[in-house]
Amino acid sequence: MTKDSKLKNQVLSSLKWVAMGKIVTQILRWAMTFWVIRLLSPDDYGLVAMSDVLFGFLNLLLGSLFASSIIQEKNLTKQSLKQLFGAIIVSHLGFFALQYSLADVAGSYYKSDIVSQILKVNAWCFIILALEVIPAALLAKNMEFKRVSIIAAISNIVAAVSTLVMAYLGYGFWSLVIGEIIFIGLRAALTFAAKPIDFLPSFKINDITAMLKFGGMLSIQSVLFYVFMHMDVAIAGRIMTPTEVGLYAIGLQVALMPQKKIMPLLRQVAFPAFSQIQDQPKLIANYVLKAQRLCISLTLPIFWGLASVTDLVIPLLLGEKWLGAVIPTTIMLMIMPLRFSEELFNPALKSLKKVNHMLVNLCFMVVIMFISIMVAARYGATGLALAWLCGFPIAYLIVAWRNSQTLNTQFSQFVKLLLAPMLSGAAMFAVVYGAKSFIEADIVVALLLQITLGGITYLGLMLLLDRASIKEVLSMLKRNG
Repeated sequence: MTKDSKLKNQVLSSLKWVAMGKIVTQILRWAMTFWVIRLLSPDDYGLVAMSDVLFGFLNLLLGSLFASSIIQEKNLTKQSLKQLFGAIIVSHLGFFALQYSLADVAGSYYKSDIVSQILKVNAWCFIILALEVIPAALLAKNMEFKRVSIIAAISNIVAAVSTLVMAYLGYGFWSLVIGEIIFIGLRAALTFAAKPIDFLPSFKINDITAMLKFGGMLSIQSVLFYVFMHMDVAIAGRIMTPTEVGLYAIGLQVALMPQKKIMPLLRQVAFPAFSQIQDQPKLIANYVLKAQRLCISLTLPIFWGLASVTDLVIPLLLGEKWLGAVIPTTIMLMIMPLRFSEELFNPALKSLKKVNHMLVNLCFMVVIMFISIMVAARYGATGLALAWLCGFPIAYLIVAWRNSQTLNTQFSQFVKLLLAPMLSGAAMFAVVYGAKSFIEADIVVALLLQITLGGITYLGLMLLLDRASIKEVLSMLKRNG
């Protein structure tokens, strides 16, 4: 078996286990999430969304500093791991102290004492996470995704049940905060048990300076990425009421649900896989194009199909009090395939250590979206969603062109990949939207009829315009079945 075939089989096997873990947990997790949303108020979600800006930023910064370096490094020694463990302990303690001290500052910015209280509580997660970094990175490096999937399934289910119980008992926003702490704590404990650290930390850094430099560059990239992803809520939290922020946050959460479940799956497998062939740039370029073609063909009907039925899905799953989130959710779903596609470039770029290139990409996206959000934030939740619809396609085309140059692929070839799925998706959306006035039935029946009609439209047009992609998807599923 060739190295290429062995890697392909390893990737497919890893994807199978990660996908199985996601499917098993997400049906239950989604059901409980929607139930929790029905129990809580827009204010609850608005407060948690505002506190997550700081906590998520610091968490992402630490995650990029160490884990990616461990996965990417080909010559990893015991001494390097000892020094990394020492650096992880020091940095996590430092970030705990940093968030705790900044909690009151964040609360003052948002004019909310509750935001300050939330940040002081979830700051303790940094101490818990220090024990997870090395075990989790080693499991990913060795592509042991069966164990990773089992850990994720157990942690997700326990956290979801805990959140639902607390929301039912009337704990409000605290149910979301404590549920997240339970998830992080259980996942860290199980990961450590699966890959225990059997050595003491060393507080020297002479053997890991190159790894820390690489991780530091990725951390800078993570800072920009986090600004890009959260500046909408950060700006809106200052201008809009918690209720308006909550409506937008739920619209964004619903829109991001498919991406949050699919993208980590691909990223979790893709980066270790690309790292194994980092010395074969042509092979990486071929895999990038293939991944883009397959993922756009699969994800676009999910996002745009859901966008075409949000007027039924939101009141059915979340209740009438969330009707204000219908338009923002629909708009955000329309832009999600491009956001998904943009993120799909990063594992390959990271494996090639193209961190500077990724930083420039993010600078373009941050500047364009900052201007767009500042103009639109005064128009409430719908205005924020429109900011993404107007600004992100411009940023996406610039970044996709730059990535094509770096990966030695033709930009015209990449754009061609988008045409068939987008034409098919647009027709699907138009058909479903046009059929709404003709379908008079119970909301569940109407939803099922519209989904069926949309699916038939998309699949039929894809068979006419891009039969090769459909055949490749079916072939991949058959090989991995």
